[in-house]
Amino acid sequence: MLPQAQLWQGFQVLFTLLFFALIIIYPRYLFYRMVADMEEVAETLEGYANEAVDIITRVCLEKGGIRAGIKERVQKTMDFFLIPPVDLDPYGILKKLEHLFDKAEDRFHLVAREISPGCDPVWRANIISLLKGGVGINTMAKVVRHYVELVKKTNNIQLAMLFQMNLPIIKKIAEAHMAGIKAISRGEPIGDSVGPLVAARLMKGNAEEIARDVVYSEEEIKGRRVLVVKARGPGATLGKLGDAVKKLVETNDVSKIITVDASLKMEGEPTGKVSEGIGAAIGDPGPEKAKIEEAAVEKNIPLEAIAIKMSIEEAISPMIKEIYDAVPEAIRRIEESISSSPEDRKIIVVGVGNTCGIGNSVSEVEEVAYKEKEKEEEELPAIDRLVKKLVERQKRAEKRAREREAEMKRRAKERAKVKARAKARAK
Repeated sequence: MLPQAQLWQGFQVLFTLLFFALIIIYPRYLFYRMVADMEEVAETLEGYANEAVDIITRVCLEKGGIRAGIKERVQKTMDFFLIPPVDLDPYGILKKLEHLFDKAEDRFHLVAREISPGCDPVWRANIISLLKGGVGINTMAKVVRHYVELVKKTNNIQLAMLFQMNLPIIKKIAEAHMAGIKAISRGEPIGDSVGPLVAARLMKGNAEEIARDVVYSEEEIKGRRVLVVKARGPGATLGKLGDAVKKLVETNDVSKIITVDASLKMEGEPTGKVSEGIGAAIGDPGPEKAKIEEAAVEKNIPLEAIAIKMSIEEAISPMIKEIYDAVPEAIRRIEESISSSPEDRKIIVVGVGNTCGIGNSVSEVEEVAYKEKEKEEEELPAIDRLVKKLVERQKRAEKRAREREAEMKRRAKERAKVKARAKARAK
């Protein structure tokens, strides 16, 4: 047998060799593990992009599309892009943006007419929205694939770590985007449709078109004349709401403009919370919002906003019950604001958002499709779950200890007060 000293020296040499081997090998293992994770997400997003093409093709065929070449035309459209205008000189930037957005909209309308010549206006609007959604998810897939290939090409572990940390968020948004595409393909509302839903609940009369893809009706609410505006539904349109508001302000004596829209919530805020503020609540890139603001400034009209809180994933996914249940509260807030307005002047209420599945009057939105919110399940490894439970148990023990200490201090103070009163009586 070898002496104990020699065995110990052998272990030390082996440990040193293993230590340096891990220093060399582990970073490479970590790098290729991150690349594998990124590759998996890239393949998932590419699968979503292909599925979106299949969904658009199926909807076109079902609703009156051409029989040959639909899929090829849709795949060609998936690579559509928009080059932003020069913004070194900010003067006129909004007009440039509006011009480009209008022409992009015209291009999508042209493609929709080509691949679905037999569609009615409602489903053609849905197909246009599906094409936009497909372009969005295809762009996400291409960006993720770009970074995967860049990381593999450069063997840059720092770049891999930066990108890998964002993968859960990217994957979550992509899943919500895909769920939204499926909802629109069925003609169902998404979370962002809550603004038009509020407006439709206020529209009892016949709606008239006032701008591109925008309708309005004049209603009596709380003894005031109210001009309710929304994008034309139930097709998936957004409409030129700024043009509509500008026309109504020019032709009516308006005392107030109220906009209702979905709003991004902070983490920790409940979904469906209704908040009030000042300004134009419209998630527009600029042109439509600017028109509303200019119309208000020109005639000194107050701008009020009603925001219904939700996450970005909930905004682009099928509408859930918490968002649907916020509609009565939003209407109550609007009625309160209307009640405080002069009786001899009109109020404009604008329901902002994608109006897929939302009609143009209260009779058309008596039954709105929504779903229950799915519980988010934490996918943690067994060791992480064990550590988490231990930490939670420790926190509960610390909380109980603080509560016992606070109770002991409270009792000590009560005893001191009793002694003080006893001494006072003795004197």
